Amino acid sequence: MFPAWRFQLREARLAMADGRWDEAAEMLTSEKLREFLPAKRLSQELAGQFVVRARQRIENGNSQAGWKDLDRAARLGAGETAVSDVRQGETRRRLEKAQNLLAQGDAAAARQALERMEHRRLGGTERRTWQMIAQHLEHSDLRARRGDAASALESLEHAQRLLPSDAPANVRQSFASRSAKLQEAAAAIHRLDAELHVALGASNWTEVLKTAESLLELAPQHSAARQARHRAWQVVGMEVTLPYKPNGQAAKWPWQRGVQANAPAGSTRQLARSGKVDTVINERTPGKRIVVWIDEVGAFLVCMSDEIVLGQPAAEGGVDVPILADLSRRHAIIRREREAYVLTPLHKTAVDGRVITEPTVLRDKSTITLGSGVEFRFRKPHALSATAVLELVSRHRTEPAVDGIVLMSESCILGPQSHSHIRCRDWTGDLVLFRRNDELMCRTQQAIEIEGQTCTGQAAVSGNCRIEGEEFALSLEEL
Repeated sequence: MFPAWRFQLREARLAMADGRWDEAAEMLTSEKLREFLPAKRLSQELAGQFVVRARQRIENGNSQAGWKDLDRAARLGAGETAVSDVRQGETRRRLEKAQNLLAQGDAAAARQALERMEHRRLGGTERRTWQMIAQHLEHSDLRARRGDAASALESLEHAQRLLPSDAPANVRQSFASRSAKLQEAAAAIHRLDAELHVALGASNWTEVLKTAESLLELAPQHSAARQARHRAWQVVGMEVTLPYKPNGQAAKWPWQRGVQANAPAGSTRQLARSGKVDTVINERTPGKRIVVWIDEVGAFLVCMSDEIVLGQPAAEGGVDVPILADLSRRHAIIRREREAYVLTPLHKTAVDGRVITEPTVLRDKSTITLGSGVEFRFRKPHALSATAVLELVSRHRTEPAVDGIVLMSESCILGPQSHSHIRCRDWTGDLVLFRRNDELMCRTQQAIEIEGQTCTGQAAVSGNCRIEGEEFALSLEEL
Protein backbone atom coordinates (compact mmCIF):
# COMPACT_ATOMS: atom_id res chain seq x y z
CA MET A 1 0.00 0.00 0.00
CA PHE A 2 1.26 3.46 -0.95
CA PRO A 3 0.98 6.10 1.78
CA ALA A 4 -1.72 8.73 1.28
CA TRP A 5 0.77 11.53 0.68
CA ARG A 6 2.04 9.77 -2.46
CA PHE A 7 -1.45 9.70 -3.93
CA GLN A 8 -1.80 13.42 -3.17
CA LEU A 9 1.59 14.11 -4.75
CA ARG A 10 0.52 12.17 -7.84
CA GLU A 11 -2.66 14.28 -8.08
CA ALA A 12 -0.59 17.44 -7.79
CA ARG A 13 1.72 16.25 -10.62
CA LEU A 14 -1.29 15.49 -12.86
CA ALA A 15 -2.84 18.89 -12.15
CA MET A 16 0.48 20.58 -12.92
CA ALA A 17 0.87 18.60 -16.18
CA ASP A 18 -2.69 19.57 -17.21
CA GLY A 19 -1.96 23.27 -16.67
CA ARG A 20 -4.08 23.45 -13.54
CA TRP A 21 -1.34 25.27 -11.67
CA ASP A 22 -3.55 26.97 -9.10
CA GLU A 23 -5.04 23.63 -8.11
CA ALA A 24 -1.60 22.02 -7.90
CA ALA A 25 -0.35 24.91 -5.74
CA GLU A 26 -3.22 24.41 -3.27
CA MET A 27 -2.29 20.72 -2.92
CA LEU A 28 1.43 21.34 -2.52
CA THR A 29 1.01 24.00 0.17
CA SER A 30 -1.10 21.72 2.36
CA GLU A 31 0.33 20.65 5.71
CA LYS A 32 0.21 16.95 4.70
CA LEU A 33 2.75 17.34 1.87
CA ARG A 34 5.11 20.02 3.13
CA GLU A 35 7.30 17.62 5.12
CA PHE A 36 8.15 15.29 2.21
CA LEU A 37 11.19 15.93 0.01
CA PRO A 38 9.53 14.91 -3.34
CA ALA A 39 6.74 17.39 -2.61
CA LYS A 40 9.28 20.14 -1.83
CA ARG A 41 11.08 19.53 -5.12
CA LEU A 42 7.80 19.60 -7.07
CA SER A 43 6.84 22.81 -5.24
CA GLN A 44 10.09 24.47 -6.29
CA GLU A 45 9.57 23.39 -9.89
CA LEU A 46 6.04 24.81 -9.90
CA ALA A 47 7.25 27.97 -8.16
CA GLY A 48 9.73 28.55 -11.00
CA GLN A 49 6.92 28.29 -13.56
CA PHE A 50 4.81 30.75 -11.53
CA VAL A 51 7.73 33.20 -11.52
CA VAL A 52 8.05 32.99 -15.33
CA ARG A 53 4.31 33.48 -15.79
CA ALA A 54 4.26 36.34 -13.30
CA ARG A 55 6.94 38.19 -15.26
CA GLN A 56 5.05 37.67 -18.55
CA ARG A 57 1.75 38.81 -17.10
CA ILE A 58 3.23 41.93 -15.52
CA GLU A 59 5.03 42.85 -18.75
CA ASN A 60 1.76 42.40 -20.69
CA GLY A 61 -0.09 44.77 -18.37
CA ASN A 62 -1.98 42.15 -16.36
CA SER A 63 -0.20 43.14 -13.17
CA GLN A 64 -2.86 41.96 -10.71
CA ALA A 65 -2.67 38.37 -11.98
CA GLY A 66 1.12 38.63 -12.16
CA TRP A 67 1.42 39.64 -8.51
CA LYS A 68 -0.84 36.75 -7.49
CA ASP A 69 1.47 34.37 -9.35
CA LEU A 70 4.47 35.88 -7.59
CA ASP A 71 2.81 35.46 -4.17
CA ARG A 72 2.07 31.79 -4.97
CA ALA A 73 5.68 31.30 -6.06
CA ALA A 74 6.91 32.69 -2.74
CA ARG A 75 4.57 30.40 -0.76
CA LEU A 76 5.77 27.41 -2.79
CA GLY A 77 9.37 28.14 -1.87
CA ALA A 78 10.71 29.95 -4.92
CA GLY A 79 14.25 31.19 -4.51
CA GLU A 80 14.57 34.73 -3.18
CA THR A 81 16.70 35.70 -6.17
CA ALA A 82 14.04 34.75 -8.72
CA VAL A 83 11.27 36.66 -6.92
CA SER A 84 13.56 39.60 -6.20
CA ASP A 85 14.55 39.89 -9.86
CA VAL A 86 10.90 40.27 -10.88
CA ARG A 87 10.21 42.80 -8.12
CA GLN A 88 13.30 44.85 -8.99
CA GLY A 89 12.45 44.87 -12.68
CA GLU A 90 8.92 46.05 -11.92
CA THR A 91 10.28 48.66 -9.49
CA ARG A 92 12.53 50.11 -12.18
CA ARG A 93 9.71 50.16 -14.73
CA ARG A 94 7.23 51.86 -12.40
CA LEU A 95 9.74 54.40 -11.12
CA GLU A 96 10.62 55.33 -14.69
CA LYS A 97 6.93 55.79 -15.48
CA ALA A 98 6.44 58.04 -12.43
CA GLN A 99 9.54 60.06 -13.33
CA ASN A 100 8.27 60.58 -16.89
CA LEU A 101 4.94 61.80 -15.50
CA LEU A 102 6.79 64.29 -13.32
CA ALA A 103 8.81 65.46 -16.34
CA GLN A 104 5.51 66.01 -18.19
CA GLY A 105 4.19 68.10 -15.29
CA ASP A 106 1.51 65.63 -14.16
CA ALA A 107 2.34 65.48 -10.45
CA ALA A 108 -1.03 64.00 -9.42
CA ALA A 109 -0.68 61.03 -11.79
CA ALA A 110 2.93 60.49 -10.64
CA ARG A 111 1.85 60.50 -7.00
CA GLN A 112 -0.87 57.94 -7.71
CA ALA A 113 1.60 55.70 -9.57
CA LEU A 114 3.99 55.86 -6.61
CA GLU A 115 1.17 55.07 -4.17
CA ARG A 116 0.43 51.92 -6.18
CA MET A 117 4.11 50.99 -5.77
CA GLU A 118 3.76 51.48 -2.02
CA HIS A 119 0.75 49.15 -2.02
CA ARG A 120 2.98 46.47 -3.61
CA ARG A 121 5.85 47.28 -1.23
CA LEU A 122 8.11 48.24 -4.12
CA GLY A 123 10.95 50.73 -4.17
CA GLY A 124 11.60 51.26 -0.48
CA THR A 125 13.55 54.43 0.31
CA GLU A 126 13.95 55.43 -3.33
CA ARG A 127 10.21 55.32 -3.89
CA ARG A 128 9.54 57.33 -0.72
CA THR A 129 11.92 60.04 -1.96
CA TRP A 130 10.06 60.35 -5.26
CA GLN A 131 6.74 60.40 -3.38
CA MET A 132 7.90 63.47 -1.46
CA ILE A 133 9.07 65.08 -4.71
CA ALA A 134 5.65 64.45 -6.29
CA GLN A 135 3.86 65.88 -3.24
CA HIS A 136 5.94 69.08 -3.33
CA LEU A 137 5.29 69.41 -7.05
CA GLU A 138 1.55 68.91 -6.56
CA HIS A 139 1.54 71.58 -3.83
CA SER A 140 3.43 73.87 -6.20
CA ASP A 141 0.75 73.42 -8.86
CA LEU A 142 -2.05 74.05 -6.37
CA ARG A 143 -0.47 77.27 -5.10
CA ALA A 144 0.27 78.44 -8.63
CA ARG A 145 -3.36 77.92 -9.63
CA ARG A 146 -4.34 80.13 -6.69
CA GLY A 147 -1.95 82.85 -7.83
CA ASP A 148 0.56 82.40 -5.00
CA ALA A 149 3.56 82.10 -7.30
CA ALA A 150 6.08 82.75 -4.51
CA SER A 151 4.85 79.76 -2.48
CA ALA A 152 4.65 77.71 -5.68
CA LEU A 153 8.32 78.45 -6.35
CA GLU A 154 9.21 77.53 -2.76
CA SER A 155 7.53 74.12 -3.09
CA LEU A 156 9.22 73.55 -6.44
CA GLU A 157 12.61 74.35 -4.89
CA HIS A 158 11.92 71.79 -2.14
CA ALA A 159 11.24 69.20 -4.84
CA GLN A 160 14.44 70.14 -6.69
CA ARG A 161 16.55 69.78 -3.54
CA LEU A 162 15.17 66.27 -3.00
CA LEU A 163 16.16 65.09 -6.50
CA PRO A 164 18.68 62.22 -6.25
CA SER A 165 22.06 62.70 -7.90
CA ASP A 166 21.11 60.16 -10.57
CA ALA A 167 17.71 61.75 -11.34
CA PRO A 168 16.84 61.57 -15.07
CA ALA A 169 17.88 64.55 -17.19
CA ASN A 170 14.34 65.11 -18.48
CA VAL A 171 13.08 65.58 -14.89
CA ARG A 172 15.82 68.10 -14.08
CA GLN A 173 15.20 70.00 -17.33
CA SER A 174 11.45 70.03 -16.70
CA PHE A 175 11.89 71.39 -13.16
CA ALA A 176 14.29 74.10 -14.37
CA SER A 177 11.83 75.13 -17.10
CA ARG A 178 8.95 75.20 -14.62
CA SER A 179 10.98 77.37 -12.29
CA ALA A 180 11.73 79.92 -15.02
CA LYS A 181 8.08 80.05 -16.12
CA LEU A 182 6.87 80.39 -12.54
CA GLN A 183 9.18 83.36 -12.06
CA GLU A 184 7.75 84.99 -15.19
CA ALA A 185 4.21 84.23 -14.00
CA ALA A 186 4.98 85.72 -10.57
CA ALA A 187 6.02 89.03 -12.16
CA ALA A 188 2.97 89.07 -14.43
CA ILE A 189 0.58 88.25 -11.56
CA HIS A 190 2.08 91.01 -9.42
CA ARG A 191 1.61 93.54 -12.25
CA LEU A 192 -1.94 92.40 -13.07
CA ASP A 193 -2.92 92.46 -9.38
CA ALA A 194 -1.97 96.12 -9.24
CA GLU A 195 -3.85 96.89 -12.48
CA LEU A 196 -6.93 95.09 -11.18
CA HIS A 197 -7.01 97.16 -7.98
CA VAL A 198 -6.67 100.38 -9.99
CA ALA A 199 -9.51 99.34 -12.33
CA LEU A 200 -11.72 98.38 -9.39
CA GLY A 201 -11.02 101.71 -7.68
CA ALA A 202 -11.99 103.57 -10.84
CA SER A 203 -15.06 101.34 -11.44
CA ASN A 204 -13.72 100.72 -14.96
CA TRP A 205 -15.61 97.45 -15.40
CA THR A 206 -14.45 96.77 -18.95
CA GLU A 207 -10.84 96.98 -17.75
CA VAL A 208 -11.73 94.89 -14.69
CA LEU A 209 -13.07 92.13 -16.93
CA LYS A 210 -10.03 92.21 -19.21
CA THR A 211 -7.52 92.21 -16.33
CA ALA A 212 -9.39 89.53 -14.36
CA GLU A 213 -9.46 87.25 -17.42
CA SER A 214 -5.71 87.74 -17.90
CA LEU A 215 -5.11 86.88 -14.24
CA LEU A 216 -7.32 83.80 -14.43
CA GLU A 217 -5.45 82.58 -17.48
CA LEU A 218 -2.29 82.59 -15.36
CA ALA A 219 -3.97 81.44 -12.13
CA PRO A 220 -7.40 79.81 -12.71
CA GLN A 221 -8.27 79.79 -8.98
CA HIS A 222 -7.13 83.35 -8.19
CA SER A 223 -9.88 84.28 -5.71
CA ALA A 224 -9.62 88.10 -6.08
CA ALA A 225 -9.77 87.87 -9.88
CA ARG A 226 -12.78 85.56 -9.77
CA GLN A 227 -14.61 87.86 -7.37
CA ALA A 228 -13.76 90.92 -9.47
CA ARG A 229 -14.94 89.23 -12.66
CA HIS A 230 -18.19 88.18 -11.01
CA ARG A 231 -18.78 91.72 -9.74
CA ALA A 232 -18.06 93.17 -13.18
CA TRP A 233 -20.49 90.74 -14.78
CA GLN A 234 -23.18 91.84 -12.32
CA VAL A 235 -22.54 95.49 -13.10
CA VAL A 236 -22.41 95.26 -16.90
CA GLY A 237 -24.99 92.48 -17.05
CA MET A 238 -24.76 89.30 -19.08
CA GLU A 239 -27.71 90.00 -21.40
CA VAL A 240 -25.23 91.08 -24.08
CA THR A 241 -22.68 88.89 -25.80
CA LEU A 242 -19.28 89.63 -24.31
CA PRO A 243 -15.98 89.69 -26.21
CA TYR A 244 -13.86 86.67 -25.42
CA LYS A 245 -10.10 86.40 -25.21
CA PRO A 246 -9.02 82.87 -26.18
CA ASN A 247 -6.71 81.29 -23.63
CA GLY A 248 -5.01 78.79 -25.89
CA GLN A 249 -4.01 75.71 -23.90
CA ALA A 250 -6.71 76.14 -21.30
CA ALA A 251 -6.08 72.77 -19.68
CA LYS A 252 -2.53 73.69 -18.62
CA TRP A 253 -0.92 76.60 -16.86
CA PRO A 254 1.92 78.65 -18.38
CA TRP A 255 4.67 76.80 -16.50
CA GLN A 256 3.32 73.46 -17.80
CA ARG A 257 2.70 74.36 -21.42
CA GLY A 258 4.49 72.69 -24.30
CA VAL A 259 4.09 72.81 -28.06
CA GLN A 260 0.74 71.57 -29.28
CA ALA A 261 1.06 68.92 -31.93
CA ASN A 262 -2.22 69.78 -33.59
CA ALA A 263 -2.56 73.46 -32.81
CA PRO A 264 -5.11 75.33 -34.95
CA ALA A 265 -3.80 77.34 -37.84
CA GLY A 266 -2.69 80.78 -36.70
CA SER A 267 -3.46 84.18 -38.12
CA THR A 268 -0.95 86.14 -40.20
CA ARG A 269 -0.77 88.56 -37.27
CA GLN A 270 -1.88 88.65 -33.67
CA LEU A 271 -5.25 90.14 -32.79
CA ALA A 272 -4.68 93.87 -32.51
CA ARG A 273 -6.19 95.95 -29.75
CA SER A 274 -8.64 97.26 -32.35
CA GLY A 275 -9.90 93.72 -32.63
CA LYS A 276 -9.47 93.46 -36.39
CA VAL A 277 -8.64 90.00 -37.67
CA ASP A 278 -7.26 89.03 -41.07
CA THR A 279 -7.39 85.86 -43.06
CA VAL A 280 -5.79 82.70 -41.73
CA ILE A 281 -3.43 81.58 -44.47
CA ASN A 282 -2.14 78.27 -43.10
CA GLU A 283 -3.75 75.23 -44.72
CA ARG A 284 -5.61 72.76 -42.56
CA THR A 285 -7.48 69.52 -42.95
CA PRO A 286 -11.14 69.54 -41.89
CA GLY A 287 -11.87 67.65 -38.68
CA LYS A 288 -13.86 64.44 -38.54
CA ARG A 289 -17.36 64.98 -39.96
CA ILE A 290 -20.25 62.55 -40.30
CA VAL A 291 -23.49 63.05 -42.22
CA VAL A 292 -26.42 61.39 -40.43
CA TRP A 293 -29.14 60.50 -42.95
CA ILE A 294 -32.35 59.84 -40.97
CA ASP A 295 -35.26 58.27 -42.83
CA GLU A 296 -38.34 60.56 -42.91
CA VAL A 297 -36.48 63.23 -40.88
CA GLY A 298 -33.59 64.66 -42.90
CA ALA A 299 -29.81 64.94 -43.14
CA PHE A 300 -27.54 66.46 -40.49
CA LEU A 301 -23.84 67.29 -40.55
CA VAL A 302 -22.15 66.24 -37.29
CA CYS A 303 -18.79 67.98 -36.74
CA MET A 304 -16.59 66.22 -34.19
CA SER A 305 -13.71 68.71 -33.86
CA ASP A 306 -13.31 71.48 -31.28
CA GLU A 307 -12.59 73.95 -34.11
CA ILE A 308 -15.10 74.45 -36.94
CA VAL A 309 -14.31 76.61 -39.99
CA LEU A 310 -17.25 78.14 -41.90
CA GLY A 311 -16.78 79.39 -45.42
CA GLN A 312 -17.19 78.81 -49.12
CA PRO A 313 -16.55 75.35 -50.60
CA ALA A 314 -13.05 74.99 -52.04
CA ALA A 315 -11.40 72.21 -54.03
CA GLU A 316 -8.45 72.12 -51.65
CA GLY A 317 -10.75 71.66 -48.63
CA GLY A 318 -9.98 73.19 -45.23
CA VAL A 319 -13.63 74.14 -44.51
CA ASP A 320 -15.76 72.12 -42.08
CA VAL A 321 -19.09 73.76 -42.99
CA PRO A 322 -19.01 74.71 -46.70
CA ILE A 323 -21.78 77.21 -47.56
CA LEU A 324 -22.90 78.02 -51.12
CA ALA A 325 -22.92 81.80 -50.78
CA ASP A 326 -20.89 84.94 -51.43
CA LEU A 327 -18.42 84.36 -48.60
CA SER A 328 -14.68 84.08 -48.20
CA ARG A 329 -13.19 80.61 -48.37
CA ARG A 330 -12.47 80.82 -44.63
CA HIS A 331 -14.99 83.30 -43.30
CA ALA A 332 -15.25 82.54 -39.57
CA ILE A 333 -14.21 79.98 -36.97
CA ILE A 334 -16.22 78.54 -34.08
CA ARG A 335 -14.15 77.00 -31.28
CA ARG A 336 -15.39 75.02 -28.33
CA GLU A 337 -13.66 76.14 -25.11
CA ARG A 338 -14.87 73.83 -22.33
CA GLU A 339 -18.61 74.64 -22.09
CA ALA A 340 -18.43 77.82 -24.18
CA TYR A 341 -18.41 78.40 -27.95
CA VAL A 342 -16.30 81.24 -29.28
CA LEU A 343 -16.87 82.80 -32.71
CA THR A 344 -13.78 84.32 -34.33
CA PRO A 345 -14.53 86.53 -37.37
CA LEU A 346 -12.06 86.37 -40.26
CA HIS A 347 -14.30 88.49 -42.51
CA LYS A 348 -17.52 90.45 -42.09
CA THR A 349 -19.50 88.77 -39.29
CA ALA A 350 -22.27 89.91 -36.97
CA VAL A 351 -23.87 88.45 -33.84
CA ASP A 352 -27.45 89.47 -33.04
CA GLY A 353 -27.14 92.30 -35.57
CA ARG A 354 -23.93 93.72 -34.10
CA VAL A 355 -20.80 93.53 -36.25
CA ILE A 356 -17.97 91.87 -34.32
CA THR A 357 -14.25 92.29 -34.91
CA GLU A 358 -12.85 90.08 -32.16
CA PRO A 359 -13.51 86.61 -30.67
CA THR A 360 -16.98 86.55 -29.11
CA VAL A 361 -18.76 84.10 -26.83
CA LEU A 362 -22.01 82.78 -28.36
CA ARG A 363 -25.17 82.64 -26.28
CA ASP A 364 -28.06 80.24 -26.75
CA LYS A 365 -30.33 81.44 -29.60
CA SER A 366 -27.75 83.96 -30.86
CA THR A 367 -28.10 84.84 -34.56
CA ILE A 368 -24.87 84.66 -36.59
CA THR A 369 -24.70 86.61 -39.85
CA LEU A 370 -21.87 85.88 -42.28
CA GLY A 371 -21.23 88.36 -45.06
CA SER A 372 -24.34 90.21 -46.11
CA GLY A 373 -27.00 87.53 -45.82
CA VAL A 374 -26.03 84.06 -44.54
CA GLU A 375 -27.79 83.56 -41.20
CA PHE A 376 -27.50 80.80 -38.62
CA ARG A 377 -29.20 80.43 -35.27
CA PHE A 378 -26.88 79.04 -32.58
CA ARG A 379 -28.57 76.76 -30.04
CA LYS A 380 -27.57 74.66 -27.04
CA PRO A 381 -30.81 72.70 -26.58
CA HIS A 382 -29.77 70.34 -23.77
CA ALA A 383 -28.85 71.86 -20.41
CA LEU A 384 -26.61 68.92 -19.46
CA SER A 385 -24.71 68.67 -22.74
CA ALA A 386 -22.08 70.96 -24.25
CA THR A 387 -23.12 69.93 -27.77
CA ALA A 388 -24.49 72.81 -29.86
CA VAL A 389 -26.55 73.11 -33.05
CA LEU A 390 -26.40 75.55 -35.97
CA GLU A 391 -29.75 76.06 -37.70
CA LEU A 392 -29.58 77.64 -41.17
CA VAL A 393 -32.12 80.49 -41.09
CA SER A 394 -31.46 82.02 -44.50
CA ARG A 395 -32.21 80.14 -47.73
CA HIS A 396 -28.62 79.21 -48.44
CA ARG A 397 -27.41 75.65 -48.79
CA THR A 398 -24.46 73.75 -47.46
CA GLU A 399 -22.36 71.23 -49.33
CA PRO A 400 -23.46 68.50 -48.92
CA ALA A 401 -26.99 69.84 -48.44
CA VAL A 402 -28.16 69.19 -44.88
CA ASP A 403 -30.99 70.33 -42.62
CA GLY A 404 -28.81 71.24 -39.65
CA ILE A 405 -25.28 71.19 -38.26
CA VAL A 406 -24.36 69.60 -34.93
CA LEU A 407 -21.19 70.71 -33.12
CA MET A 408 -20.73 67.52 -31.14
CA SER A 409 -19.04 67.61 -27.76
CA GLU A 410 -19.50 64.44 -25.69
CA SER A 411 -22.85 63.27 -27.11
CA CYS A 412 -25.58 63.90 -29.68
CA ILE A 413 -29.19 63.08 -28.77
CA LEU A 414 -31.64 62.06 -31.51
CA GLY A 415 -35.23 61.96 -30.27
CA PRO A 416 -38.69 63.51 -30.02
CA GLN A 417 -38.05 65.92 -27.15
CA SER A 418 -37.48 69.65 -27.61
CA HIS A 419 -34.06 69.34 -25.95
CA SER A 420 -32.85 66.77 -28.51
CA HIS A 421 -29.98 67.94 -30.68
CA ILE A 422 -31.66 66.35 -33.71
CA ARG A 423 -35.46 66.48 -33.37
CA CYS A 424 -37.21 63.31 -34.59
CA ARG A 425 -40.82 64.09 -33.74
CA ASP A 426 -42.37 60.72 -34.60
CA TRP A 427 -39.96 58.65 -32.51
CA THR A 428 -41.07 57.41 -29.09
CA GLY A 429 -37.57 57.09 -27.63
CA ASP A 430 -34.04 58.49 -27.90
CA LEU A 431 -30.94 57.27 -29.66
CA VAL A 432 -27.69 58.75 -28.37
CA LEU A 433 -24.42 58.96 -30.25
CA PHE A 434 -21.51 59.46 -27.86
CA ARG A 435 -17.74 59.32 -27.68
CA ARG A 436 -15.75 56.70 -25.83
CA ASN A 437 -12.05 57.46 -26.18
CA ASP A 438 -11.50 57.38 -29.96
CA GLU A 439 -14.63 55.35 -30.71
CA LEU A 440 -18.09 56.54 -31.71
CA MET A 441 -20.80 54.65 -29.81
CA CYS A 442 -24.59 54.56 -29.87
CA ARG A 443 -27.01 53.86 -27.03
CA THR A 444 -30.76 53.20 -26.99
CA GLN A 445 -33.28 51.34 -24.83
CA GLN A 446 -34.62 49.19 -27.65
CA ALA A 447 -33.00 46.48 -29.73
CA ILE A 448 -31.39 47.75 -32.93
CA GLU A 449 -29.52 46.31 -35.86
CA ILE A 450 -26.14 47.72 -36.92
CA GLU A 451 -25.15 46.45 -40.37
CA GLY A 452 -27.51 43.52 -39.85
CA GLN A 453 -26.13 42.58 -36.41
CA THR A 454 -28.61 42.77 -33.52
CA CYS A 455 -27.45 44.89 -30.56
CA THR A 456 -28.98 45.95 -27.27
CA GLY A 457 -27.94 48.66 -24.86
CA GLN A 458 -24.86 50.27 -26.39
CA ALA A 459 -22.53 49.38 -29.24
CA ALA A 460 -19.69 50.80 -31.29
CA VAL A 461 -20.54 52.23 -34.72
CA SER A 462 -18.28 53.01 -37.64
CA GLY A 463 -18.25 56.22 -39.66
CA ASN A 464 -20.13 54.39 -42.43
CA CYS A 465 -22.93 52.11 -41.28
CA ARG A 466 -26.68 51.52 -41.21
CA ILE A 467 -28.65 51.53 -37.93
CA GLU A 468 -32.23 50.23 -37.84
CA GLY A 469 -34.83 49.91 -35.10
CA GLU A 470 -38.52 49.08 -35.03
CA GLU A 471 -39.56 52.69 -35.58
CA PHE A 472 -36.53 54.34 -37.18
CA ALA A 473 -33.65 53.88 -39.57
CA LEU A 474 -30.58 56.00 -40.24
CA SER A 475 -27.27 55.83 -42.03
CA LEU A 476 -23.91 57.32 -41.07
CA GLU A 477 -21.55 58.50 -43.76
CA GLU A 478 -18.11 59.84 -42.88
CA LEU A 479 -16.88 62.64 -45.14
